[in-house]
Amino acid sequence: MAYFPFFVDIKGQECLIAGGGMVAYRKALTIKDYDPHITVIAPHCIPEMKQLAEECKGTIVLLQRNIMDSDLNQADFVIAATSEERINRHLSQCCKERKIPINVVDVQEECSFIFPALIREKEITIGISTGGNSPTVARYLKEKFKKLIPSGFGALASQLGSYRDMVKANIDSQSVRSEIFKIMVDEGIRQGGVFSQEQLKELIERKRAEHEQ
Repeated sequence: MAYFPFFVDIKGQECLIAGGGMVAYRKALTIKDYDPHITVIAPHCIPEMKQLAEECKGTIVLLQRNIMDSDLNQADFVIAATSEERINRHLSQCCKERKIPINVVDVQEECSFIFPALIREKEITIGISTGGNSPTVARYLKEKFKKLIPSGFGALASQLGSYRDMVKANIDSQSVRSEIFKIMVDEGIRQGGVFSQEQLKELIERKRAEHEQ
């Protein structure tokens, strides 16, 4: 089954990770870059997880104990990554009853959401999913697509995003705005990921003149 790729802002949301092993650590490492509050609960944790919690004090809390149903009360989403199938299955059932999104690592039928293979370049995020059928194919595609992203493209996207209001304030026509954004992307890539505000001002004036003739 194909999964619809929702892109969700999880900044400030409460993420609960059950498990303290390498799999849980990798999930925490991926998730932390999107700025949720992460609580990791496990009776035993690998040194890497402890170090990550130490480095990310304030955003990652580590509780070394068994997980309880009441731990789900404040969770916005849950990752079940314990080594006990029984615990993971129980967490899945509890979350589904409470309509809390849950990912049970490597058990697709227990999940209400799955992790895509992610490519991130600053504000650009690309997610690749095979519907849970072949993580190997997803990883293969990830490596291929990473090579296609021009150098500095993430920084350029952020820069162009900061210009949107300026373009809207000066250009009424949607089609002309689209022309301007396309030119900025093409020129920004050619210039190594940079398109200055002075260049934008000149471009706006040129396009205005062209369409007023």
